[in-house]
Amino acid sequence: MSVGPNNQLRSNRLATARRAATTAVPTMSHIYKHPREYELEHLGDDEDVAFYVSMVRELRPRRVLELGCGTGRITLPLGEEGARSGFEVIGLDSQPEMLERARQSLADQPLEVRQCIQFVAGDMKTFSADAKLDLILIPCASISHVLDLEEQIAVFKRCYSNLDSGGRFVVEVNMPNMAAYADSFSVPRRTPLEIDLDRTDDSDDTRLIRRKTTRYLSDRQLAEIRFLYEKYRHGRAVESYIDDFQSHVFFPRELALLFIHAGFRLERTLGDYRGRALAPNSPLIIMIGKRTDESR
Repeated sequence: MSVGPNNQLRSNRLATARRAATTAVPTMSHIYKHPREYELEHLGDDEDVAFYVSMVRELRPRRVLELGCGTGRITLPLGEEGARSGFEVIGLDSQPEMLERARQSLADQPLEVRQCIQFVAGDMKTFSADAKLDLILIPCASISHVLDLEEQIAVFKRCYSNLDSGGRFVVEVNMPNMAAYADSFSVPRRTPLEIDLDRTDDSDDTRLIRRKTTRYLSDRQLAEIRFLYEKYRHGRAVESYIDDFQSHVFFPRELALLFIHAGFRLERTLGDYRGRALAPNSPLIIMIGKRTDESR
């Protein structure tokens, strides 16, 4: 079938609109440009910190790398343990604002902790350590910001190549919440608005309320998430903003295949920070792969 000039113009416009629709939503959250609000979001979150500190006590590594370290919320406690147990910790992130905040927090630590921790700017898809590592962590579902399959494979292969033999790679993601995505399958599609966070910092009476909408694109395993933030101080609204970003939705077998494809031997799969095995109602997928001489 031939396409006339008007139809061709309409086709071009539709193609342009489709391209805009696929690129309009940022892949990374703008909250990472606001480290103060990020820390307020995670105020009181200590289960994951305790989990990873317990892990390094068990594994007794010499060199640890955290990818997507942010403000150092997990890196700093790991460094405190490193000062006691004699290992070094590297925190890598691509967001300058987060790294600046992490370095400020590090400056307040005792000398023995500062000597154990290094924060570096970099990309988890392309980083190269100056010496082999014993443990690489991607906590807080940071891997979900890597949307493209080839880039996901690149991360796993990069981690494999930077680990020493016997080293572990740990990836944490959220278990897919199909109930939260159900409205995306309704006709017409519905997008409910929910309050999913309400935190107050008692030190300065700052309150952060976060509302959330989620749209799930099943053909791409992609969640389009919109956060609506409201910030209050002493009961008065001081700031509000919208944060749109995209997140890849990982399923357990998909994550296992990425480990296997990169050469890892799967060691454990957990479903929460208490170390329980993955189950249908688990909130998390925490997968641990080991680089061994027999991996390839």
